[in-house]
Amino acid sequence: MPDSKASELISSIMTALSNCSLYSKDHPFVSEFSEKAVRISEELFKEESLNITLLGDTLIINETPLKETGAHIQNFIKKMKKKGIERLSIRKGVDMQEFRDFISALSGYDKITSTPHISVGMIEVKFKGEGIDISSIVNEKIESVKEVYSTAQRFKKIDMVSLEDAVAGFISALKRESNVLKVISPVKSHSEYTYVHITNVSILTIFQAELLGLKGEILHEAGLAGLLHDIGKTYVPREILEKPARLTPEEWEEMKRHPVYGALYLSTLPEIPRLAVIAAFEHHMKFDGTGYPDTRRYGKKQHLISQLVAIADFFDAMRTHRAYRRSLGIHEVIKLLTEYAGTDFNPLLIENFIDGLKRIHAF
Repeated sequence: MPDSKASELISSIMTALSNCSLYSKDHPFVSEFSEKAVRISEELFKEESLNITLLGDTLIINETPLKETGAHIQNFIKKMKKKGIERLSIRKGVDMQEFRDFISALSGYDKITSTPHISVGMIEVKFKGEGIDISSIVNEKIESVKEVYSTAQRFKKIDMVSLEDAVAGFISALKRESNVLKVISPVKSHSEYTYVHITNVSILTIFQAELLGLKGEILHEAGLAGLLHDIGKTYVPREILEKPARLTPEEWEEMKRHPVYGALYLSTLPEIPRLAVIAAFEHHMKFDGTGYPDTRRYGKKQHLISQLVAIADFFDAMRTHRAYRRSLGIHEVIKLLTEYAGTDFNPLLIENFIDGLKRIHAF
């Protein structure tokens, strides 16, 4: 099977998907490229069906790995990971209308379900054996995140495939272990604080979002927002970022610029979800309109996802030992969250978070 024909299929799917997201599933381009995808699928059928499998970052068409790695293919992989799909089967008898409905579902936030001629295999938790140490899985993702942050700092770009994979791993870990405190990772050294912290914030944001009933692509984007909320710190001098003591007033003013740095940087990257840009800018704003950056004159309120990230950010920071402050126990942090509800944090979201922690007997 030539790679070119499989690549043409993926390009048709992604073009239909782009037009569906921009317009609607009834747009002529969606129908045109859905029909084209059906036609190419039929050429690729092995017996009665075509099977597309996602294995890591590789697409396997029937039993053959796809060697080409163009933009459409990478974006298709990201979309499959966002939707939690590891296997897509297109069977004989599929028509343009059924495929167009599939494209519409793929572009939305809800979970995709199988149809008569299109089946999706959802990613399940893949931890081999019982009693596996989930922290080892999370630690592996921390290393990936560390690499992405250092690359972004040097070359002004982000490896979104690695971040998408990390978020998918966090969502799976929380399905395996409901106690979020057993999933988040402790900081082992001062130099790794930033990377462990952003990983924990992502996991805690996903935990809160799931408690609110968020799922599918928006849940995935909430996890990405947590991972990228501190990306602006890559523009803060290392001596300030890693200073093992309290910052001077001048250093603190520079540190407070990182939300602006992060939002400006992310806004230049077309593949970054809008929620991640917003959360990078707003995660140090407060529920009552104070905090930074100061946007009170514009009457700007925090986005829901930014509010979840802010709670996760505070919770993890308070439970981490720093040279100038001891780590706080869970009861102490809960007390602070309760005290700051209505000023720093949305009281309904604080109630949601605390109730969720009680439900899993975290304290």
